[in-house]
Amino acid sequence: MHDNRLYGGTMEERHISLSEATKIIARQESHFWDFKSAESDGKKVQEIATALANAEGGEFIVGIEDEKRASGIDRWQGFKNIEAANFIHQNLVNETQPPIPYDMEYLWVKGAPERGVCCLVTVQKSADVHRTSKGEVYQRRGAQTLKLTGHRIADLALSKGARSYEDQLLEDYELDEIKEEDELTYFLSNYSPATSAEKFLTRQRLVSKKDGKATVSAAILYSEEPAAVVPKRCSVKIARYESNEGPDRKFLKGTPLTIDGPVRVLIERTLDAVAKIIEAVPILGTDGQMSPVKYPPEALKEIIVNAVIHRDYNVSDDILISIFDNRVEVRSPGRLPGHMTTENILTDRFARNPSIVRLLNKYPDPPNKDIGEGLDTVMSAMKAAKLKGPQFVVEDNAFVVILAHTPLARPEELILEYLRNNAEISNKIARSLTGIASENRVKQVFYKLKNAGMIEPVPDRIRSQYAWRLTEKGKGGK
Repeated sequence: MHDNRLYGGTMEERHISLSEATKIIARQESHFWDFKSAESDGKKVQEIATALANAEGGEFIVGIEDEKRASGIDRWQGFKNIEAANFIHQNLVNETQPPIPYDMEYLWVKGAPERGVCCLVTVQKSADVHRTSKGEVYQRRGAQTLKLTGHRIADLALSKGARSYEDQLLEDYELDEIKEEDELTYFLSNYSPATSAEKFLTRQRLVSKKDGKATVSAAILYSEEPAAVVPKRCSVKIARYESNEGPDRKFLKGTPLTIDGPVRVLIERTLDAVAKIIEAVPILGTDGQMSPVKYPPEALKEIIVNAVIHRDYNVSDDILISIFDNRVEVRSPGRLPGHMTTENILTDRFARNPSIVRLLNKYPDPPNKDIGEGLDTVMSAMKAAKLKGPQFVVEDNAFVVILAHTPLARPEELILEYLRNNAEISNKIARSLTGIASENRVKQVFYKLKNAGMIEPVPDRIRSQYAWRLTEKGKGGK
């Protein structure tokens, strides 16, 4: 094995087992991973390298054939020797502006030199906007490498200027402690190609090469209790309010939960706790029966995952999840990062904590599997559940997502459906059913249906007893 340090990175050569090679080939192309054939030219190398550096970093391997040309281990068709792969290094350093920050490994399959050597390149996140030799700007999004033009390049430059608190070094959390963490051991047991804790942490820039101090992102990812290591608050609190109103203590049910743990575990524990609380929240249906409120689990998951991985860890506050009778509010510390706004949040992306996002995605079944598609998933899931989409609110130092249990159906339709299952309906029941808070707005809906001949007041009812019922026309008669 040789180890040459170039531009802050490393170049290593090693042999891996057949099973490790098979695991590498089995990986799916994603926001952080791509395959390139040994026949790829320098232009292709520049494009994928700059695209990853202009996103959150990632990896690509050169020497693996496309699935259309081979299958299984036969896709491993590397270079005859390391010298044949020198053009990769040349393109990363000499043909991109500025040079790409990277580490490189030359991988052979043990006992099968005839398969050749593949070049695994780890591209680090960067504070610069990287361009190819032709001056083109690319960015990775999902499993695609997209060319940027015009204002999108300006937006990228603006986003790149924001340094993340996740890179800060911690005074009292060092290499010797983090490499013994159970979560890191679990992670590396599934990592391919196999590597030592020290080498992984150093290569991923999670510890300082100079003095071994760990970064905030290392603690968030792998510490058993990040809140005890990171100087800022970084847990999740969950509160249940038996009300449709604001977070008033008089409506608080029980003591709010505080959840801690490495980010993967934190997300799992939070999702379990929120699901259990929501299952106990009753809501009135159009059949007149009270039943557990239902939010699409995939929508809740995406919102909670985004809150945990994109929050500003420099803000000393916990994520707060408030569960009301008619909505769930997820308050994430910190305003939207970079050029992100509530207007472009569904079309653009920017990760405030790229190391956390990228390394969480390396787990076998990562919670942030669908990079770049999370909020689209939320919108689709809420629509499929016949609920209105999420509301996004930017506060002074927080970003809030509100998932309201507000039906997509028009209030008139909900009221009529309720009356076809029940003899009458009051203003209070209609407000609960439709999600309309205003008594007067519900009255307007009632009068609209009355004018259409669909409903009529129940006779001899006054004031608080006032109610409405279907007419013959409303029942389907003539």
